[in-house]
Amino acid sequence: MCPVCPICPCPVLEPLFSSFSCFVMAPSYTPETRQDRITNRWVAFAPSRSDRPKHTEAESASSPPSEDPPVEGCPFCPGHEAMLPSVIWEKPQEAPPGWTTRVVPNKYAALAPDQNGAPRSGTLYRTRASRGRQEVIIDTPRHHQPLAHMSVAQVDAVLETYLQRYHAIRSADEELIPALFRNHGARAGASIPHPHSQLIAPNFRPPQIEREERAARARYEELGACPYCVMIENELDTEDRLVWTNEAFVVFVPFAAEVPYEMWILPRTHDPEFGRLAAEDRTALAQALRAVLQRLHQCLNDPDYNFFVRTALDYDTSQAHLHWSLRIRPRTTVQAGYEVGTGQRINPSIPERDAAVLRRPDGGTDDNPA
Repeated sequence: MCPVCPICPCPVLEPLFSSFSCFVMAPSYTPETRQDRITNRWVAFAPSRSDRPKHTEAESASSPPSEDPPVEGCPFCPGHEAMLPSVIWEKPQEAPPGWTTRVVPNKYAALAPDQNGAPRSGTLYRTRASRGRQEVIIDTPRHHQPLAHMSVAQVDAVLETYLQRYHAIRSADEELIPALFRNHGARAGASIPHPHSQLIAPNFRPPQIEREERAARARYEELGACPYCVMIENELDTEDRLVWTNEAFVVFVPFAAEVPYEMWILPRTHDPEFGRLAAEDRTALAQALRAVLQRLHQCLNDPDYNFFVRTALDYDTSQAHLHWSLRIRPRTTVQAGYEVGTGQRINPSIPERDAAVLRRPDGGTDDNPA
């Protein structure tokens, strides 16, 4: 461990500090276990178990090529429409190839819209038809343009597409519960490198989300206020885990983050339902999402990650105890035997340290008050 800065590797083993793009001084931390009072999960933090953060040299976080022709064999690239089952929807643009985002059916779906039948039970086991929708949202025509390198306008187009498909499915079938998410990199589950997101809408309420909603109601009754709004106020007040803010959104590393560099993006204004996001706030969300993904790219050398939209299970609801969010989880660690066997996560970092790193990227393009 470095005798000068407790968060960086020993300078004997690493290049000079000046080559680090995200160097930041920070205090040392001791192991502790924290509980998220909304999800009720306990997370053990062991910040001495690894040399965090993983610095990256500025030159490694390069921009994608200016020329980005279609890649042979990629079904999501322009001109390869014959490789797609069909096109459900696309956002048009005047310049070639004529679209800026595109939605297609998932070719290898686990759910089908025409599946029906009541659940069947035996002594120990139950089964039911796998009914629902699965769609792929192609984020851009460009094969080598991740969200971190898109313009705010392009990220906004991706979010507009999320909302279009979310409303289309919820309006067409009230039993389906859409889940919007993005897998970036092979470790995060992306089988095709072309930038894309996904929507899966099963005809049942996911148990994990139901548990969080019940816990949030309990905290609401305890606090007399939305627990997520209280969380936002606390993060803005202390600034210990704050990463980025603008007029409409707050980004922070959660108090009981399950993985290093996890971030939550929450709207400052209380709203439980993602579907009510207005156009001006959608652009503000695009700014926030692009900014923090750039920071991940710069500080962690473009890690694999998942992000997902957590919204109320009930459509167009106004419940006082719920607050929608977009949550980002980098894939920088692997669950080991204890975590798999007990369900308790061990985070080899600490949220305050992660936030300090993400607040001060070198060479970032977004000014921010945080």
